[in-house]
Amino acid sequence: MRSIIQKWGVTIYVLLLSIHLYAQILGDSFSTLQLVTKILLLPLLICFLMAQESFGKLSNSKWLIIIALFGSFLGDILLSNQASQFIKGVDSFILGMVAFMTTHIFNIMYFNKQHAIGQAKSNKFKGFTIFLLSFCVLIFFQLKTAMGGLIYPILVYMALICSAALMAIHAGGNMKASLISKLFWLPGMLFFISSDTVLAFNKFSWEKSGIHIQNIGLVTMLTYGIAQLLLVKGFQLYFKQQAATQV
Repeated sequence: MRSIIQKWGVTIYVLLLSIHLYAQILGDSFSTLQLVTKILLLPLLICFLMAQESFGKLSNSKWLIIIALFGSFLGDILLSNQASQFIKGVDSFILGMVAFMTTHIFNIMYFNKQHAIGQAKSNKFKGFTIFLLSFCVLIFFQLKTAMGGLIYPILVYMALICSAALMAIHAGGNMKASLISKLFWLPGMLFFISSDTVLAFNKFSWEKSGIHIQNIGLVTMLTYGIAQLLLVKGFQLYFKQQAATQV
């Protein structure tokens, strides 16, 4: 089983994601298939990383990524439509957001271990800082009224996901991680931000305005699925690179 996950994990993940997206197109009558395929995505990525031969050769910092992925797994469950039917007295959206906050916190911690925040910042880092700050300000003024009491936890979430994106860039200051940061970690975080942005506008603006965009879930899940795949593929390649240098 380990060798199958190791060799075919990414292919199986793409297949599961494709089935999930197709089930969304087919509609609510396939809600069970949607739920099952969605909650299998992150466990598969966790197994894929842990199945790598390089995983056992690395320091304990590797577990930061596993915890981050587990946070996303919990978030996927809590943000599913079925979760609200079982959780009473607490908004499952809040719980899901907290779970994803965990993901971003542990990703930040991992990226910081590759290139500490106290080290010199690149011009790319500074440029993206201005861009993401401007982006957050724009989102805030667009949605602040609609968010109501959720505005403060959402601001914290926005700060965390943007910080994770910036730390993904900063990790590229470590020459061993430079190419991986450019090709996988930064694009992965930008897809993550894109997914959450569409989700936020749909939940707090479009739906409340009576605007129902057909299959909007396809956009959020496609961008989210790509985000997680890029991040994990980057981690896998970096783990392999680190293990090779320790030989």
